Amino acid sequence: MNYELSFIIGPNVPETEHKAIEQEILDNLKKMKANISKAPYAIGRKKLAYPIKKQKHGFYVFLEFELEEKTGLKDFEVKLKHDANILRHLIVKKDKVSEEEAKQKQASRAKSATVKKVEESKKEESSSAPEKEEKKEEVKVDLGDIDQQLDQILDKDL
Repeated sequence: MNYELSFIIGPNVPETEHKAIEQEILDNLKKMKANISKAPYAIGRKKLAYPIKKQKHGFYVFLEFELEEKTGLKDFEVKLKHDANILRHLIVKKDKVSEEEAKQKQASRAKSATVKKVEESKKEESSSAPEKEEKKEEVKVDLGDIDQQLDQILDKDL
């Protein structure tokens, strides 16, 4: 089974200790005979959407691993939960996508993007064309002619 582990290290932990925390987590995973498919990558310090344990910032770290047996996963989650340096963690089960499926998804995304571009260009052409015609139809009228017409209309009412 493929899993993704996301965790937030508290802001009170110095950045020099982040690698040690990551290594400790990797060691725990290796003890469970997990295969690390993607090494830990950190996004860095980010503001949290809401305070967690009275902290407003945290360092986000992600990693992916493969684990055949789920037996040690609960114990691993308990260790993460009780670790004072980690504000929050999340382990998500991921579906393994084959290379062919990934290529098909990418091709369909590219195709839909080109279709959208073509539709947008057609809309722009159709919306810009009537404006040009309207400008051609405009007739220039003198103010003197307008005044005469207004006088005639007002004289008829009286």
